[in-house]
Amino acid sequence: MNWKRLVLPVAVLSILVFSGSAFAAEFKADMAVETAGETITSKVYVSGSLMRHETKIPGGGMNISIFDGARGIMYVLMPEEKMFMEFPNDQIVLGDEDIEKKLSGEADLKKIGTETIDGYQCDKYEVIYKDPDMRDMDSSVVWVARKLNFPIKGVSEGKDGTVIVTYKNIKEEAIDRSLFEIPKDYNKFSF
Repeated sequence: MNWKRLVLPVAVLSILVFSGSAFAAEFKADMAVETAGETITSKVYVSGSLMRHETKIPGGGMNISIFDGARGIMYVLMPEEKMFMEFPNDQIVLGDEDIEKKLSGEADLKKIGTETIDGYQCDKYEVIYKDPDMRDMDSSVVWVARKLNFPIKGVSEGKDGTVIVTYKNIKEEAIDRSLFEIPKDYNKFSF
């Protein structure tokens, strides 16, 4: 499978799936990204404007990403090497705005119904992108859990196929803040 072809669809759904987090939602969940007959799973931890993804890499190892929406930073940790990289993170910003307001500069959202997903009552939105580069997506739909004010499912269809991002096994609980910190014995790596 050519993962480079999936970058735009996954990035688009990431913007949607990581965009709304009002009421300082705190939870952990399993996240699945399905595309081209393959599924990538991650463990996700969310606390307000902070998010951590832990993804097992095929063949061994672990990829850990930490998103700090308040500071506009993303960290990629390499546990085997005890190293990390830091990137600006302009697209994925968690906060206390509703998703329509949060994405108003990037897309128009049209509410098309409600559904229950994984026990959460969700508002279902069709997403129409303003950016011509994003218009490669023929169709994008996102389900926002009312209680969490957080998108727990997104489906995007485009010329490279369909990408489905789903959060499952959501457990609302206090999340240890240390999960969003770089371990002291890690060294910063840059290109």
